[in-house]
Amino acid sequence: MSGTGIAVHPAAALLLTAWRCADRRSREEVLGDLAVPGPIALRSRYWRLRDPQAPAGPWDPAWSAQTWHTVLGLETEGDEALRRNDTTAATAAFTQLLGLGLTESYPVTEANAHLGLGDIGLATEGGETTANHYGTALMLATKAGYQFGRVRALVGLGYITLMLHSAGAALGQFTEAATLAAQVGDLAFAGNAQLGMAECQERLGDLDTAVRHATEAYRISDGLDSALGRGNTAQRLGSMLHRLGRRDEARRWLERAHAAYTEAGNPMGLTNVLSGLGDLLLDGDDPDGAERAYRAGLEQAEAARLPRSRAHALQDLARVTLARGDWATAAGQFTTSLAAYRDIDDLLGMSNAADKLARCYARLDQVDDELRVRMHAVFDVEEYRATHRDERAQREYRDRFAGTYAAALAAATAAGSAGSFAVVADCLAGRRLAGLFAETTRTENIPVGDVNLLQELLVRADQRLVGDRRQRAAAPGPPRPGSEPPDDPGPRRERLIRLLGAMSIRHGLAGQAETSLDDVLAAVYLPPADEGAALLAALPDGCHVLQLLIDPQDSALARWLWRDTDGNTRVGATPLSEAATSLIALLQSDGDERANLRLGHLAPLRDLVPEQLRASLAAGGGPRLIVIPVGELWLVPWGAVPVDGRRVLGEVADYVVCPSLTVQRQLAARGAPRPAPEPQPVDLWRSPFVRQHQLTAFQRDPAWLVSPLRSPEQARGRLRAGSPAMVVTGHGRPAPGLGHYLELDQDAWLVPTDLIGAQPPRRLALIACWGGAIPGRGPTDPLSLATLALAAGSQEILATVGELADSTLASLYVERVLAGLPRRPVSTALHAATTWFLQDAAVRGDRIHHWSPLVPLGTLY
Repeated sequence: MSGTGIAVHPAAALLLTAWRCADRRSREEVLGDLAVPGPIALRSRYWRLRDPQAPAGPWDPAWSAQTWHTVLGLETEGDEALRRNDTTAATAAFTQLLGLGLTESYPVTEANAHLGLGDIGLATEGGETTANHYGTALMLATKAGYQFGRVRALVGLGYITLMLHSAGAALGQFTEAATLAAQVGDLAFAGNAQLGMAECQERLGDLDTAVRHATEAYRISDGLDSALGRGNTAQRLGSMLHRLGRRDEARRWLERAHAAYTEAGNPMGLTNVLSGLGDLLLDGDDPDGAERAYRAGLEQAEAARLPRSRAHALQDLARVTLARGDWATAAGQFTTSLAAYRDIDDLLGMSNAADKLARCYARLDQVDDELRVRMHAVFDVEEYRATHRDERAQREYRDRFAGTYAAALAAATAAGSAGSFAVVADCLAGRRLAGLFAETTRTENIPVGDVNLLQELLVRADQRLVGDRRQRAAAPGPPRPGSEPPDDPGPRRERLIRLLGAMSIRHGLAGQAETSLDDVLAAVYLPPADEGAALLAALPDGCHVLQLLIDPQDSALARWLWRDTDGNTRVGATPLSEAATSLIALLQSDGDERANLRLGHLAPLRDLVPEQLRASLAAGGGPRLIVIPVGELWLVPWGAVPVDGRRVLGEVADYVVCPSLTVQRQLAARGAPRPAPEPQPVDLWRSPFVRQHQLTAFQRDPAWLVSPLRSPEQARGRLRAGSPAMVVTGHGRPAPGLGHYLELDQDAWLVPTDLIGAQPPRRLALIACWGGAIPGRGPTDPLSLATLALAAGSQEILATVGELADSTLASLYVERVLAGLPRRPVSTALHAATTWFLQDAAVRGDRIHHWSPLVPLGTLY
């Protein structure tokens, strides 16, 4: 129905009468058994009037019938123009509607205007303006209790989130929209939400669940006799079934979608279904038929001015050329499609086009061009990750585009480009710790009192959490004498950060604490740069460096970069046995099976170290080594990795573990630690719950000037006060949601957030389980008490990547390490202690949790 004809719709006058009623009973009497009207302008008012939670009327009593008809006419005109893809007319209608300034008490009209403008943006560029319109509509609808408006806004936000943010976050929005649509009773948007859920599950790799959601969406659309709904759902079903290899079913659904889109007169849908039909033909070895379908889609897209559909069609035509074996021509076409995707900032399209372009260059033996395209594709993904302010989205993009990283690593290895390999591996190692290091370096000369970027981010996160806590805990009535006023931003940052930490354990806020920590650190994500040569140039001389990771798409392949003591750099890959991959998976856990490991069980890990490097380390001469283990390899007890016969890395080399090459460069820029005075001052905190680690010999060692601390509060203060050295013992435990905590005393914990923004000791020994790593976190930054202390300023750290036994044997080992520390680096002291410790055959045959979890963190100076 046209905008001018909406006024004569049988429901229009009835809805206006009900709109003017004083209460819900009167509204229901007027509406009677009126069925749900089809036009969206009427449907939105219908559901508003039917809402049992809607406030008393009359609504907008000053409106004349003419105003009512004008509003309905503009909304309908905009909706009809959008359906035929006339975005110019649709924009004019919704802009005029918004310009009427009808910000009534129950702003259905204002919300609908923003929803219409959001829908236009979604159909065209889908950028920030689109998200703002949907966000404004959601805010207005929520404030007014306009449930149908909330459904529409959530569906729109779900699609913009799916395009530009995270499939996981979008799935939450679509799920909420589906639940709300069912409560409202609107089947059309219930179907839209189901289709959105299907697209999210498809993006997340669960095609079977995606098909179930899309099938339900089609059933709803068919029941409503919605041609556009049938087209949308049938097209998605055809695409997903093709991916599942069910080609005959896929063809039937795509032909059904083509008929529905033709009936609806929707050019975007027609371009999508022509692309799907072309894919079937191309997959069936009919490139000529595929080209005809793709060219028809390109003509539709260009005639309707649909930039995303045009980019898809350009890519499709390039794929036909590729199928015909004309690699040079295909390379030019993929370059064109890649530029079209860049114009609309479509990351998935950019990634696909770049992959095909790089494959063309590989077939043409243009190795440098292949590597250049692969590296740019990685940077595209990393830039997307850096713009997201939550860790879940950053991790999702890493996982979703694992093939992009894997292909770049393979290309770098094939080209022998150590610099490119280093950059990609560092991206996979994580950029949040690197961001913290960079921020600390950038602001270290800012006067006290100025607020740097990191502090500002922390304060904002703290204030949100404290505000939420106050809202839940606030009691009615005036504030107590001496209490903070309601709008006070809260205590100082240090105390607020602690709210995210120890209080989280006591009050069940662990999930909130993890979200807050991850979100804050996500905000300091450091965008990558093409600076592999600079990263390698910053490595110290005279030592081996091993950067090592598991291929993102092949868990049985270890990829590595090795720079030897003479400065020669190699890149390569080593196949891993099934026993090795199973052992690496076991090391991600914190169960009894890990705690019971012995040296013999670790034999499969010998292949993590390249054969030539093993030989060089075993040759003797006091080799030194920096290990940069990426992702899940951070949890390997590196000192126990076999190198030569029965000898392990901790015996043959003075080694140190570092989170990434970027972190290593930033540590190197701090300069070598200054020589410590003799005896060396050191603070000591021993948890009363640790039984065996009495550290008696350490406290009597004349090379140390030990200051035992009196309370956990004093210990926490010294950890933040920049002391020269500190030793802390306690039971460290992984905590679901929070990640990790170190028990200092009864109801007193040290948590990762305690070390953000601190000035930790220059030398720090954390004698506790999991001090340097958190199990089960997957391939991401190794955030922990130790690594956050490293970022905050510590230069040498002794910490654990597993469960350290509270045993007499472990205490003996720890005492030996501490005895070697005053005059030597942590890595050297640990090497000497390990060599001495493993001379005992009984110790060598015992469980490795007595010693191997302890690793030196930092770099070699």
